[in-house]
Amino acid sequence: MRMPGKCTTALGAATRGAGRTRGRSSRAEQAEQTRQQILETAQRLFTELGYGATSLQRIADELGLTKAAVYYHFRAKHDILHAAMLPGIHRMATLLDEAEAMRGRRARIAHVAAGFADFMVQNRHIAVMASTDPDGGHEKKPATTEAGILHTRALSLFFGDHPTGAERLSYHAVVSMPDTLPDLTDLTDPELREALYTTMLRILKVPPPPRDPA
Repeated sequence: MRMPGKCTTALGAATRGAGRTRGRSSRAEQAEQTRQQILETAQRLFTELGYGATSLQRIADELGLTKAAVYYHFRAKHDILHAAMLPGIHRMATLLDEAEAMRGRRARIAHVAAGFADFMVQNRHIAVMASTDPDGGHEKKPATTEAGILHTRALSLFFGDHPTGAERLSYHAVVSMPDTLPDLTDLTDPELREALYTTMLRILKVPPPPRDPA
């Protein structure tokens, strides 16, 4: 009878190792899928019921999970809200990268304003969610956070390294515009985009581009 050799033993070990790797990968994929389901369900409930009326227990019940399972992925409701806003932060980083490669203050501001308006229109439901967060509008955002760093970059891109008080005020008026979206739900998406874009340019003292003749 032929006895198992080193090659057979090594093959068995490699197979077991591959099985463990696949198992870890499958668990990681399942965990990410659950996290995404929690995020999507929470966003829907925030919009339907309001942020204050939506508890982690309600989110868990909606998905048939335990509260501990939700807590494993998100320690608090504001962590869910932050996760929902991350695409906006990443989009703004891309817009600033693109604008930095442009020549001329007007072109840079117009590019960022157009992208910011597009994102606000596409995600207007998130602004409604944030408006019902009793702490969202009052929480301090340290300059070391990702969003704080982006604000510093944008302000410098628009007005240089030493903006005046009026320039800083106009910039902060623009970045606060998402707070107004819950009061503009009667506008269609094109109407909202036009209002946001032209108002941003007006506040930042950039003349809007000429309209194409009808």
